[in-house]
Amino acid sequence: MFSNPHFERVRQMFADQFEPDGDGFLYRKSMKGTPVRVSGIERDEFVRSFNRQLRYSMWSMLPATLIIISLLVWLVPDVNSTAGHVATYAGIAVILAPFLATYYWAWNRPSRELERRPTEGVARSREEVRRLMFSKMTYGQLGFAALAGIALVWKASGDTDVLHGWGVLWLMFAALLITAAGIQAIRKWRCERG
Repeated sequence: MFSNPHFERVRQMFADQFEPDGDGFLYRKSMKGTPVRVSGIERDEFVRSFNRQLRYSMWSMLPATLIIISLLVWLVPDVNSTAGHVATYAGIAVILAPFLATYYWAWNRPSRELERRPTEGVARSREEVRRLMFSKMTYGQLGFAALAGIALVWKASGDTDVLHGWGVLWLMFAALLITAAGIQAIRKWRCERG
């Protein structure tokens, strides 16, 4: 959980906001904002701070999860009842809300601290951002998304009849995921050729 490759990608996405430029870096919020010059030391401190906040947020979820589970066991004897489902989802929200608030606070720290610093250009255009995103996206990731759609239907079919009633929603969601991955692959290919 704590060395999840997803979080490595999040850390890399944060670090990618700082583009090397001469002897320093240009910070662009979410890789598209107006560029602001920062030193290598400032960049390293921002990245270190973000990684630390992400780690603390992840570790804080462990005791929160244990507390919520204990409360559910103690207060809700039948977790399969409507009250049990409501309490479970409320517990998940109680765990995720502080994590997400801390995450966004840490993500926006450079933007807050550099807001009064002069900019060195303009924000990227929509087309530039699109090209940048496609350059970072791989065909392997898109193929994995399509396979995940198939795996999702396979797993859901063990519990639900995916060909009738509400189970058809699983098929529709998987088809949407596979279609989106295919469209993104075509868009990436066209962007690379143009």
